[in-house]
Amino acid sequence: MGLKMPLKLYGNLLSQPSRAVFMLLKANQIPHEFKFVDMAKGEHLSEEYEKLNPLKKVPVIEDNGFILRESVAILRYLCREKNVPDHWYPKDNKQQAKVDEYLEWQHLDTRLNCSMYFQHKFLIPLIKGEPPNEKKVAEFERRMKTTLGLIENVWLENTPYLTGNQITIADLLGVCEIEQPRIAGYDARAEYPKIAAWMEKVCQDLDPYYNEAHRILNKMAMKSQLFLRQIPIFSRLNLTLFITMTVLLKLYGSLLSQPSRAVELFLSINKIPYQSILINVLKEDHKSDKFLKLNPFNKIPVIDDDGFVLKESVAILRYLCRERDVPAHWYPKDSKQQAKIDEYLEWHHLNTRLNCFSFFQIKYLAPLITGNPADASKVKECEEKMKTTLSLIENVWLRDKPYLVANTITIADLLGVCEVEQLGMGGYDDRPEYPKISAWLDRIRQEFNPHYDEAHKLLNRIAARVKSLKHRTVKP
Repeated sequence: MGLKMPLKLYGNLLSQPSRAVFMLLKANQIPHEFKFVDMAKGEHLSEEYEKLNPLKKVPVIEDNGFILRESVAILRYLCREKNVPDHWYPKDNKQQAKVDEYLEWQHLDTRLNCSMYFQHKFLIPLIKGEPPNEKKVAEFERRMKTTLGLIENVWLENTPYLTGNQITIADLLGVCEIEQPRIAGYDARAEYPKIAAWMEKVCQDLDPYYNEAHRILNKMAMKSQLFLRQIPIFSRLNLTLFITMTVLLKLYGSLLSQPSRAVELFLSINKIPYQSILINVLKEDHKSDKFLKLNPFNKIPVIDDDGFVLKESVAILRYLCRERDVPAHWYPKDSKQQAKIDEYLEWHHLNTRLNCFSFFQIKYLAPLITGNPADASKVKECEEKMKTTLSLIENVWLRDKPYLVANTITIADLLGVCEVEQLGMGGYDDRPEYPKISAWLDRIRQEFNPHYDEAHKLLNRIAARVKSLKHRTVKP
């Protein structure tokens, strides 16, 4: 019998049905891997995605080879196949029929009318760079309010939830649709007290997963009206740009910085939306007054996650593993597995980080900045310490496993490879001397291309140039 793989959810948390499925998985602790589909960049239209879903929509699940599209079908399937409480989709025929009653009604009511208002008031103007068509907006607002009135006065007339006294998958789909118009400036809570109480109840039932699912939406809702007023000015404004300007995590760094590359690789591999802000260290951007307000240590990388500023790459990677929906192997919740990663991370600072960087700094960086040849005695001393570190990685950390601390990749490996790759800029190739390190580097590159090559493109270009030149003259 083959090994059962964790369920994969292909989706985007700006998609209402994706959020509904995401919340059911999270609330019931169903093991899964979230595969972000960047619809703003058209990933749902790609040939690769079309093979998964010829309908080119999200969400899609893949459950050990079984592929299922359409959120309502997905939610019903999960309730039957996974170990979830009966209230989500009751086995009792009559109770189940009442849930189905809403699920079939919502397609041409909650789903259609809330979505059409959102599209015509916000999404289409944003994509086209034109003001909304007020006549169409008014018509879709009327239809949406008719639907909301029916939810207020029929579905929620005598019960705290849409179909009874307990939360069901109907409520997940309903709240996600009614939250969406907030991006276009309309909040149903203000006009419909029963809807407001119901949404608050669902939020409380599902927290912290409700707020996690709606985090990006909440940020966009706060800032969307400013952009809607300025759409005629931003004639080429599109969804990707809007998200970048309003909700994305900001990464201040440089791909010539080893820790910056590690963080950027992690974000790219896990498809975490972010805005990369270049800090040119050679031009001393990191010493500017503006940057010092952000990081008084004048180091990179730094992240700004909606006002939460964090320095130090190791702390940043741990934070991202906790705050974002990424596969558990990066930094497992299991205490012992986490401790083994921490073991390397603490060792790393005064070994891989210090010794590889010192060699690179003395052999390449200092001569580049000062214009003076490298000091031969210092280069030799740093090279000896670096080789001691590389030997420990070869013979201890990689002695009996493919990655530094486990059989799967972790954040420790990202930090490690970025430090070891930096040596190429100093003219040193560690591969001939250390076959396990060489295989480890190749393994990570193959597993995470094109992101790996993209992150190391500039470094590799410089390393190739250094290699082609004659050995730099060193001061005896």
